[in-house]
Amino acid sequence: MASIIPLNGKWRAQVRRKGVPTQTKTFATKALTEAWARQVETDVEAGLAGLVSPSSKTTVGDLIKRYTEEVSKAKPFGKNKAWVLNRMAERKAGLGAVAVNALTAERIIQYIVDDRRVKGVTASIDLTYLGSVLKVARSVWRIHSPRGVVDDARDALMHMGMLARSNERNRRPTQAELDALRAWFRLHSRSLTMDAFDFILDSCFWPPSEICRLRWADLNREDRTILIRDRKDPKKKIGNHQRVPLLGRCMEIIDRQPQDGEFIFPLNGKSWSSVFPRACQKLEIEDLQLYDLRHEAISRLAESGKYSIPEMMLVTGHRDPKQLMRYTQLRAVDLHR
Repeated sequence: MASIIPLNGKWRAQVRRKGVPTQTKTFATKALTEAWARQVETDVEAGLAGLVSPSSKTTVGDLIKRYTEEVSKAKPFGKNKAWVLNRMAERKAGLGAVAVNALTAERIIQYIVDDRRVKGVTASIDLTYLGSVLKVARSVWRIHSPRGVVDDARDALMHMGMLARSNERNRRPTQAELDALRAWFRLHSRSLTMDAFDFILDSCFWPPSEICRLRWADLNREDRTILIRDRKDPKKKIGNHQRVPLLGRCMEIIDRQPQDGEFIFPLNGKSWSSVFPRACQKLEIEDLQLYDLRHEAISRLAESGKYSIPEMMLVTGHRDPKQLMRYTQLRAVDLHR
């Protein structure tokens, strides 16, 4: 509880709480003293006691820069997080010039809707990253950054329909489409080869990131397994190494590759995102994406009936059965087989 006493024509407030440094301040009026004491008590309850208010010159861009410099050393950022934070820290088209003590939910919404022009999962990720910056500022640097503004912005954007969950795809290629694509890649592509194409459908690995980074040194021929380094994960990608079984034709495909370098598939995976849609356009295949091949692979794995959910999660890398089921598009007719 706060104690408020008159002192030489002014008023002094003192807030004491066990485990928290005593705070004392003097004001010209009793009303100002009581208001300050209430705010301090609220901060104590919220775990914000002792935080230093940022100066009017401290901007969101300053916090993002410090966060990037300090936090990334202990936990390296992925390319997407680094890009999003850099974009957010821009002074003209981002939040970089906004003073920390002037950051509001309204300004965050303006950034998402008008400056960034994103919605759905992308907007949600931006909010998560901004929330992380403000949280570290409070808990680690003891800077009194706005509390609750990101949550308020998220609630408002959700109400506006801007954060609705992205549509889940259920497009599966036909065998005729797969055959046509294989033939096209054989004649027209050096980056997405037929072996790489077939490996996607049997391995269930992410194309191209997981496939093009497979190393000979991580292959265990005796166990028919391979180590996938830094496997995709929403919480921790760096250091998320997983040893995964090689199913179907995977070992056969690997055995065909020349062992003359570090990587099993030394291919330009970055070009796959342009090569695949170009092939679909030439072959008049509609509404098929590269990642649909991974969906197809997981669906085939489930339809085989050979593996339990935990076993399939080991292959696909999912941590939650619900995530696995999202990418498993079963066809009703297949249940009769």
